[in-house]
Amino acid sequence: MHYRTYLLVGTAAFVLAACGNSGATSDASSSAAETVDLHEKLRNVSAASYSLERSHAFLSFKVSHGYGISSYRIAFTDFDAALDFDPADPEASQLEVTVNPLAVEANYPGDYKAGNPDSVFETWNEDISHDAKWLNGDAHPDIRFASTHVQRGGDDTGTVTGDLTFLGQTQPITLDVTFNGAANAPWFGERDLIGFDATTTLTRSEWGMAAYLPLVGDNVTVNFSGEFLQDE
Repeated sequence: MHYRTYLLVGTAAFVLAACGNSGATSDASSSAAETVDLHEKLRNVSAASYSLERSHAFLSFKVSHGYGISSYRIAFTDFDAALDFDPADPEASQLEVTVNPLAVEANYPGDYKAGNPDSVFETWNEDISHDAKWLNGDAHPDIRFASTHVQRGGDDTGTVTGDLTFLGQTQPITLDVTFNGAANAPWFGERDLIGFDATTTLTRSEWGMAAYLPLVGDNVTVNFSGEFLQDE
């Protein structure tokens, strides 16, 4: 809750007291106490629409490689999200995410063409992004998620269920989410920053991606960590 809410509640209580309505003052105080009865991490958070603060947001996925001897990790470098969030009613939150499958970073250290002379792609990043057996970004240029249900767990944890559109299919998935807290950066004025971690696991063959099974694993774990900035 933003400090301006406290100011308004306090002002109302003062006016009622000045008018000699002691019963109303008690009611106002009780209402104010109920209003601030939130978990410590949520007390100073504004109910508002938020947009992803893209300079502090990270989205990646990992999949087992070599029959499970390592976890291969790839980061998305172009994605966005919008969030409607009310700390007093987190289960009413709404989240929409878009991801560009043509923007990935696999941290491939060698000369891709030297090792793959027959490939039509110049880099491993291009292969992952464009090839039909992987992200197939030319045919499906957007990965999208839209929430349909939010369930609060603990004070700062919960699940977000929604529809994921990937490789031309739309299926429900559930994210495990942790609310990390809030901050106010001076260069953003009075706008709030709120941070979350989220993770989910997909079975890639269920989306039609079955290349190199089981050398490359079927379960893909998606991880997000980032900040959302209150809209002006």
